[in-house]
Amino acid sequence: MAKKLLMINPVQQVEHQEFWNESAVRIMQYPATNLAYLAALTPPGWDIKIIDETIESLTFEDADLVGITALTPTAPRAYAISEQYRRKGIKTVIGGIHASFLRDEAIQFADCVVIGEAESVWQNVIHDFERNELKRFYTGEHTSLENLAIPRRDLLSNRYALKLGGVETARGCPNDCEFCSVTAFNGRKYRARPVEQVLDELEAIDSKNIFFSDNTILGYGKQAEQRAIQLFRGMVDRGLNKRWFSQVNIDIAYSPKVLEWAKKSGCSGLAIGFESISEDALQAMHKVRNLKVGVAKYKEGVKRVHDYGIPMAGAFVLGSDGDTKDVFQRTTEFILDSKVDATQITILTPLPGTRLFSSLQQEGRLLRTNYPDDWTHYDFTEVVFKPKHMTPDELMEGVTQIYRDTSSRPTSLKRAFISFIRTKNLYGTAIAYLWNRGSGSLWMQKYEYMKSLSLSQVEDASLSRPLSVN
Repeated sequence: MAKKLLMINPVQQVEHQEFWNESAVRIMQYPATNLAYLAALTPPGWDIKIIDETIESLTFEDADLVGITALTPTAPRAYAISEQYRRKGIKTVIGGIHASFLRDEAIQFADCVVIGEAESVWQNVIHDFERNELKRFYTGEHTSLENLAIPRRDLLSNRYALKLGGVETARGCPNDCEFCSVTAFNGRKYRARPVEQVLDELEAIDSKNIFFSDNTILGYGKQAEQRAIQLFRGMVDRGLNKRWFSQVNIDIAYSPKVLEWAKKSGCSGLAIGFESISEDALQAMHKVRNLKVGVAKYKEGVKRVHDYGIPMAGAFVLGSDGDTKDVFQRTTEFILDSKVDATQITILTPLPGTRLFSSLQQEGRLLRTNYPDDWTHYDFTEVVFKPKHMTPDELMEGVTQIYRDTSSRPTSLKRAFISFIRTKNLYGTAIAYLWNRGSGSLWMQKYEYMKSLSLSQVEDASLSRPLSVN
């Protein structure tokens, strides 16, 4: 009889979840392809089920082994799930970026912790479990992506609103930003899959809509540009007829040949990390590539991407030590003046494994330190540290005002109209509109929920003043 493996992507644990708008959540969610990769590497003889708690309910059905992945804000929920299964006598394995950086914390709640990229050790985990020799820790390596397993997409839910087929063409990010844990987890080296293998996988996917889940679809230098062109040209030559989205650095705006072939191959949207319209903030973040391009050229970069008929989502992070109180109005003005199609605005969040977390911890500026319970607040929508030039409340109110000014229904419709006029890309424009409305709706729902809890009452009175700086 086949053994049963249950793989779980947990929802963020909140005390009350009624503020979440289900349709908005489904628009924002992306399939748990990381678990599908591990499912593909699981030896024969296992009955595998993937549960993504962000869009479906977990009923705690029986299994022989339970694997759980976790980001920092979902770690408390992951631990709770693991403990419930362990009480039933079922072994659990926890992995993902949070557990990788806090292995000693994670092992308190699981039988086994996988550290780093799991593909290189997953079959060892399964083999040892079958022999009743499961170890407490397994450490994955940064291996070549040649002959990467094809993920078991047949195990993923069909409830995702955008029906995106996730494909990974590379891992690693050459940037080394203060706030980002990707470099520490996946490495700075840009590890690219052979283009022909990526094209073979794309050809085998039924979904018309593709999300390239790379940290950045375009690496740095001429060789990286040629590789991207080869991939996009290959999609055209094979007649794949896909619509695709991806994350990328601002450099792509100054790579016209890459943009040309991206458009020809079906690019319907790019997410670009502007991060800040303040060069002081970019310096504080160590966002070297953006500084090299220069904030003054951001608007030109948006237009260059639009000139190839490609909508873009701009990501902004607010609250760094380089930000002053005028950053909110200036960011709003940039978003509307530059005609960037969609926006993602988040609060700077010190994640474990980052230099930002270490420095704020050493400076005594972290506000939420009742770990692991407080990790649920580290979700980019709450202020969990003392800002340098404003109060926590001022930071929260400032970001909320940006959402009010940029994602209301009238403003989102106006932005969508401008987006279509500039790009002539109806599908990308529709996605940008849904993104703006969805992200704005979720932010405002969370904001109102937090206000109802009167969180400010539990903060130290000293937090009503900005951090003093000598």
